[in-house]
Amino acid sequence: MKMEMATTFGNQSKTLTKVDRYGWTIKDQPGFMKEINKSLLNVDMQYQRHANKSKVLTISSEWSWIACGVVVVAFRDGKYWVMDGQHRVMAAKQRADINNLPCIVFESSGVEQEARGFLDVNTGRKAMSSIDKFKASIAAGNETANFVKELTDQLGIQFKHTTTNAREMKSVGWCMKRALENKKAFSDVLHLAAEICHDQPIQERLLDGIFYIHTNGLPVTNHNIRKHFIRVGANRLTESAIKASAYYSRGGAKVWADGMLQAINKGLHNRLSISTSE
Repeated sequence: MKMEMATTFGNQSKTLTKVDRYGWTIKDQPGFMKEINKSLLNVDMQYQRHANKSKVLTISSEWSWIACGVVVVAFRDGKYWVMDGQHRVMAAKQRADINNLPCIVFESSGVEQEARGFLDVNTGRKAMSSIDKFKASIAAGNETANFVKELTDQLGIQFKHTTTNAREMKSVGWCMKRALENKKAFSDVLHLAAEICHDQPIQERLLDGIFYIHTNGLPVTNHNIRKHFIRVGANRLTESAIKASAYYSRGGAKVWADGMLQAINKGLHNRLSISTSE
């Protein structure tokens, strides 16, 4: 909603907008839409980042006009210079079936202005969070995302940016990765995690350690092994994983698993050990 204030000078009334009141400025002039042949689009490496070849290949092999959107271009010295969209342009140049790209063109006074524009576009852009990406993947019909959602819904697990309550977790990226690798193992581990975290959030360190143990000779689907995890509980397992990380001066699934096993083996005559070639 546009907020305005009316001020009166004598018999005259003037509408005072936020632009007037706060002295808001405009850095540059509006651009105009134009389709431009890909061969005419240039990249100035004085301010552009180095291209990611893998990203270019992904875009070119699965081209999407929606994802392409509009390339931001500067017009300088009779040439078109890409300010935002160089990966899309490079990908289009690898395809014989794409000639022109939709662009928004801005008159440029020189490289300095373009570099400032490049910074403005990329600095103000916030990367999509893993949870937001997960929600979009579900809507897009991604099989792995839907599998993860069905399982977490079944177990009463919720993905949150900030976790404070029981069975809340941030680790949607971890879930997607593990479910893609091995759905059965992922499901087994998440079932156990939901059980032992019935009164607290689920931490990725805990998941990683349990997954490592489960897939290296000590399956948590085994009744005897499972009962040891439940006996020790999530707090002690996590604390032991942190201690192991401090001892080894590094983290990772193997280190966290080692710490958890130390907690589980405390007081046991028949100690549990991981079967791994590492």
